[in-house]
This record gives sequence, C-alpha cells and structure tokens, in this order.
Amino acid sequence: MKKFLALVLAGTMLVTVPVMAAEETTKAATAAEDDNATEENKTTEGAKSSTASNTKPKEKKREEPAAPAPAVEASSVPAAVAQAAAAEGKSVGEYLNNALVTIPGLDNAVPIGQGGHVIINGAPSNQVFSLLKPALTDVSSAKTFAASLGGSVLTVTRVKASVSGFRTAQVNFYMKGIRTGQNIKVFQIVNGRWLEVDVTEIRDDHVVVEMTSLGTLAFIAMPSK
Repeated sequence: MKKFLALVLAGTMLVTVPVMAAEETTKAATAAEDDNATEENKTTEGAKSSTASNTKPKEKKREEPAAPAPAVEASSVPAAVAQAAAAEGKSVGEYLNNALVTIPGLDNAVPIGQGGHVIINGAPSNQVFSLLKPALTDVSSAKTFAASLGGSVLTVTRVKASVSGFRTAQVNFYMKGIRTGQNIKVFQIVNGRWLEVDVTEIRDDHVVVEMTSLGTLAFIAMPSK
C-alpha cells in the first residue's frame, strides 16, 4: 500500500511539474505579447500623433477688415455748384448761404448774409436779394469815404435781385457780431458818390436797410453817439 501511494505521488508530481512549467511559459509568452502590443500601440499612437501634428490644418491668418471708404465730406457739392460759386468769386459756403465772408481789399470784414423775405413797396414777399463780391475799386473808395467820416468800413456788398423798379425794399441783412444800438450808417454808391441809405433797425446780428434801387452798399461803423 505504501508503495502504491508513493507511485501515485510520484506520478502526480511528474504531471504537475510539466503543467506548471507550461503555465509559466504561457504566462511569459503572454506577458511578452502584451509588452509587444503595448510597444506597438505606443509606436502607432506616436505615429498618429506625429501625423496629426504634421497634418494639423494651418490656422487661417486673421483677415483685418478693409478700411472703410472715406466718408463724403459735408462740404462736398456737385461740380455745377462749385463752378457757379467760382464764377461769382465766392466759396461754396458763401454761394450756398447767399453770404459774403471775405471782401477783396478789406481785412477783417464782418460776415454778411441775406435770407429773403424782403418787404417790397410795403408788402411782404419771398424775394431774396443776392449778395455779390464788390469791385475792388468800390471797396477802396468806401474805405476812403469812411475815413473822412471818422468811421471804419464793416463790409461792402453788391446787391442784385430778380425784381427792379420798386419804390422801396426793406432788406434785413444778417451781420454777425452787430449789437443793438450800435451806430452804423449805410451808403450806396451812385455815379461815384456815396449816398446815405435809411437804416430802419439795428439789433443783435441784424441791420435792416430801406433801399430804393439795387447797387453796391457800404456798411460803416461810426463813433458812438
């Protein structure tokens, strides 16, 4: 019986040892395969990463918005208007506003304008009296005449209109800087002589004159009364 048990145990050991060896071999092979798979995966991932890095789409350069076209200046006007202003020797602003800002031969002229609503022969109207640049000779004459009166020329303007032959025309002239009660006389040149024209009102920024004919006017500041 003892011999039998010994033989059985010996057989069992012979069977167990190869099996264990086989298991160890299998585990080692499996581990080696896992290691190889891991390395392959790392290599593949590295390749993918490298490829992704190389094939990563280039960032689009940010395009700056195009500079806006320059705005049209408020002073821009049709060529026809600019030509008409030049024909009268005026700036576009003077032409569009029926005004005179600069006067040839007269430094520091007081700007003058006329906005219409002229009272003709005592009746209100929509008539506008146009203001034009005076002749240089008339400006020189007005300066000499003003000096003889002890005054100084504020401005000189040539006046024209689509109406004529009126008995009286009450014209409101806008003159920036004039003050109520200021001593101002207005003269019109007729055949080389300066004749006084009636001034019916002087208030802030306005001088109202009663004309009996169209022509060139000189506004003269006189000494205070």
